[in-house]
Amino acid sequence: MGKVVFICTDRIGHGDEELGRKLAASFLYSLARTEPKPTAVLFMNAGVRLACEGSPALDDLRLLQEDGVAIKSCGTCLDYYGLMDKLAVGEVGNMNDTAATFMGASDVVTIA
Repeated sequence: MGKVVFICTDRIGHGDEELGRKLAASFLYSLARTEPKPTAVLFMNAGVRLACEGSPALDDLRLLQEDGVAIKSCGTCLDYYGLMDKLAVGEVGNMNDTAATFMGASDVVTIA
């Protein structure tokens, strides 16, 4: 398995929240247009918001999915944030899948 991108927040960095959200959206825009593609993009904690209705990153995540990239959002996290019925791209994952994906990956890139 190739590289896996692990996104555990809906913003990049710990400074200004609005800037952090713009950076996260910009990263996903660039990722969708960069080669090679990752094997999977996994969302956990507040990162699941990026794959839900209203996210500015939905078109980019759809492009990644169309290119064969697995898009998975943590089911426990979606439930915690009340977003289970708002998932717009990808599928609901679980911790067993996440652990197996990490262990099978050649590299994991974490966005925090």
